[in-house]
Amino acid sequence: MHRRFQRPAAFRKAIGVLPTLLAAATIGVGAPPASAATAPIVYSVSPNGQGSTCSTTAPCALLTAQTKVRQATSTMTTDINVVLADGTYRLSGALTFDPAAGDSATGGHTVSYQAAAGAHPVISGGQQVTGWTQASNGLWSATVPAGTDTRQLYVDGVRATRASGSAPASLTRTATGYTTSNTTLAGWQNPANMEFVYNVAWTQMRCGVASVSGTTVTMQQPCFDNSTKKQYGVNADLPSYIENAKELLNNPGEFYLDKPAHTIYYLPREGQQMSTADVEIPNLQNVITGNGTASTPLRGLAIRGLTVAYGGWTSPNATDGFSEVQANMRLTGANAWQYQGSCDRFSSTDPGTCPYGNWTMTPGNVTFSYTNGLTLEGNTFQHLGAAGLQLGQGVTNSSITGNVFTDISGNGVEIGNGTDANPTDVSVLPTGNTIADNWVHNVAVEYTGGVGIFQGYAVNDTITHNQINNVPYSGISSNWGWGRTATKTSGNKITNNLVFDFLQQRSDGGGIYVLGQEGTSLAGGLVISGNVVRGAGAGGGGFAIYTDGGSQYVTMTGNAAYNNNNSSMGGCKEGTTTPYGDFSFTGNYFENLTPNWPCGNPSNATISGNTQVSSSGVGVPASVLANAGLESAYAGVAAPPTGVAPTNLAAHKPAVAQYIDGSTAQLQPESQLTYATDGDSTTYVQASGQFRWQLVVDLQQAQTLGYITVGMPQAHFATDFHVDASTDGTTWTTVGTVHNSGWGSVPVEFSTSLTARYLRIVADKPDNSGQTGDQMAISEISAYAPTQGGSNTALKTPAQALFIDGTQADMQPNSTPALGDDGDATTFAQASGRYRWSLQVDLQQPESIGVVSVLMPVDKYATAFHIDVSLDGSTFWTVAHRTDSTGGTTGVQLDQRVSARYVRVIADRPNDSGQTGGQMAISELAVYGTK
Repeated sequence: MHRRFQRPAAFRKAIGVLPTLLAAATIGVGAPPASAATAPIVYSVSPNGQGSTCSTTAPCALLTAQTKVRQATSTMTTDINVVLADGTYRLSGALTFDPAAGDSATGGHTVSYQAAAGAHPVISGGQQVTGWTQASNGLWSATVPAGTDTRQLYVDGVRATRASGSAPASLTRTATGYTTSNTTLAGWQNPANMEFVYNVAWTQMRCGVASVSGTTVTMQQPCFDNSTKKQYGVNADLPSYIENAKELLNNPGEFYLDKPAHTIYYLPREGQQMSTADVEIPNLQNVITGNGTASTPLRGLAIRGLTVAYGGWTSPNATDGFSEVQANMRLTGANAWQYQGSCDRFSSTDPGTCPYGNWTMTPGNVTFSYTNGLTLEGNTFQHLGAAGLQLGQGVTNSSITGNVFTDISGNGVEIGNGTDANPTDVSVLPTGNTIADNWVHNVAVEYTGGVGIFQGYAVNDTITHNQINNVPYSGISSNWGWGRTATKTSGNKITNNLVFDFLQQRSDGGGIYVLGQEGTSLAGGLVISGNVVRGAGAGGGGFAIYTDGGSQYVTMTGNAAYNNNNSSMGGCKEGTTTPYGDFSFTGNYFENLTPNWPCGNPSNATISGNTQVSSSGVGVPASVLANAGLESAYAGVAAPPTGVAPTNLAAHKPAVAQYIDGSTAQLQPESQLTYATDGDSTTYVQASGQFRWQLVVDLQQAQTLGYITVGMPQAHFATDFHVDASTDGTTWTTVGTVHNSGWGSVPVEFSTSLTARYLRIVADKPDNSGQTGDQMAISEISAYAPTQGGSNTALKTPAQALFIDGTQADMQPNSTPALGDDGDATTFAQASGRYRWSLQVDLQQPESIGVVSVLMPVDKYATAFHIDVSLDGSTFWTVAHRTDSTGGTTGVQLDQRVSARYVRVIADRPNDSGQTGGQMAISELAVYGTK
């Protein structure tokens, strides 16, 4: 059964608010007509279009419309719009735009391929896999055509993982591979399908197995030499794990392709129905391409409102493997380890390949070269097996705006490359391009050394107002060369971006990472301004803004960096002879004002006028925070789906503050009683003079209640409190007790629904000794009617424990994911083997949620964590961060109510050193909302 791919609802809504898209709502979501008097030519297409009329009532096929465009462009007197109806457009070959074939616009007009109004067309490079059958062991299998090769499989739009796990024997490295402590590997099927994966610092290398005989494992060459002998960078030794072996297919969500048997095996996740699921594998590497020449570039092309999905890339399956150097740049070819990374660093007589690096880039599933005036707006690049978008040589004056890049195996966006450092013909360098207001998240999911936005050698490019989050390595990586060669790079700007939750898996990177020569002076160098960088993961090392080897001519001003658990600024020079410096770092707002130069100080560095801020960002001007990330017209691009709030029965109801003996409490000078029910979490009421006090709220009439939330500010909270209820204000019954509370919005669910007019919140701790918080303050009391099935919608729903890379987590003895939402506070879920993991619950249907409660044992907790939500299990939005947990109950009130089916808590810290709480365990993940 085929299910049409759809973007998440919030993103579909966001497309509608883009002003440039709205302008043409009557004909689609394209650009407005060239003039009011000259309407565009419109060709309407649909996935099942026929004939050549290409009208709204008789749409044609996509390629038919392209043929008509090509016939019309040479004599254009107005814009031409190809308007795509809803549905999936399955390609047998790349959708190719070629000026020689007539795909360029002429006369200053535009050729646009755009979604029809309200439509969400998908340009697919995939093929469906059908005919699934189930074996007695629970595995499902399907036959695929001979010659099928894929590294990805998607089930109902959710990426599966290749079967993986630890080696079944200890390994000892040899010159050609490994010896094993037993012969288990030799008995596995298809050893030549296996891949050894090496997680090393900022890289992830992948090399295939050539053969296994007895206890001898021979690795594929040249990948093995290129990954273990590099003269510069880091090298592989023992594999972190093995991937793509049927013997390792034992966790839900894993698959294995048996190429000799032309069969795919899959172990479904809970709730997946293989008899009806839409299962896709990539069929094409190039999904969309646009390639002109230096003398005849592709001109005036616009693509708007489309989804590009299910492109693949299988080159790492060959003998070169994936021998990464950095940012998904890799070594290819025999002896690349000896030459491509050396240049004249080690030898002037045998300098290797210059300019320094000259490595091979991961290609894009969508690529453009020698293209002028390209517009990509409001598109989604998703479920892709290479990099997402690559702007190669000769791409100029292009606008990449308001797009989403997610679930991509490699880099999200690539601009330029790492080989054109100092070309004789500077026209090969990308020039004058703008990458703005895009949401780049959850990319480099397969090749985890990748980055959100990669910029190689380029001139006068601007990367601005993007949101980059949840990336395994760096957020934005700019320039190349490490100062080992002169470059023609100049005039680039990285401004007003929001980067958070970077370094999720790899280390030694940055929210913004730059290196190499940037122009010939500060006036023409790189400008980094107005960016906000926060929330580095536990990968370790690196800097918030990282000026690495050979960086020169960098201006950094007006940026904010905090909560990164590493230095806000700094970097490493490349030896005594390599230029490093000419920096101006002024007017920034940094948690750490002292730069870190581990390899020696830069020359000509001005570092002054920077302001220290707190780890939570206090001290950063509101204007800096507000101006970073997506601009208001594009804010919906990254907004989670909006939920519907239930009625707060305590809103604006009267309250009184009392001491424990019932007498009227004196209030702190800044407090007012109305603050407890005013709907503003930034205000609060707090008693004065006694640690223990109570707040009574009069609902003004008897109400049937299912749960309440007690909001307490970060600086003032009760470690323990209880809740009493009354119908008359005289006779009270204790209906809920909370121990080991933290600050936030703490839910108190009643064991059965109750009827009450009055609610009383009584502080039990602090009591002037032994407390975690200080004296209780209450920012908000909210009360809600019962919901069908209970207020905690996560109770006993399907739960998964996942490592940070999305693979199934190993669990501690006697621990299972189900113990994290079973309703029993004495049990808990806790992963084993890695500090960073997540607990994810499936609410079974979309819920409108506003509060998430996380209960962790006081001796096993994450000091910091964040909360993500999703509608489809693929696209996740980060909706909350907490950075100061001490175990016990943490109640997180979301900034706005969201609609979500999946909720996950991701451990940010502890990491493996410096933590307070040990490895995270979750006794109870609770979600409160309405259906």
